[in-house]
Amino acid sequence: MTAAHPIHDFVEKYKKLLGKGYSDYKAFSIVEEELRVVLEDQIDETRILRGAALASHGDSYLDRAQTVAELESEMKLNRFMRDMPKHQRNHDYPAQVE
Repeated sequence: MTAAHPIHDFVEKYKKLLGKGYSDYKAFSIVEEELRVVLEDQIDETRILRGAALASHGDSYLDRAQTVAELESEMKLNRFMRDMPKHQRNHDYPAQVE
């Protein structure tokens, strides 16, 4: 036996309410409230599972974030050097000239 998807239940309940004489809007409102609760529970469970997965791989995630930040910094520096006029790139300051 397989569990029905919440949307399947939504459609079945909606059709039953229409059969009982409810208007489209009223039937939808009643069933939508029930479906919203089910879907919010599923979203909360998903967030908890994702949080646990991130916690168990937190170190590798932070390592990746640091690597990405370092690469971005290097790319910004290279772009800055590329866009800087050539005479300013190799500028020797008086204190460095012997």
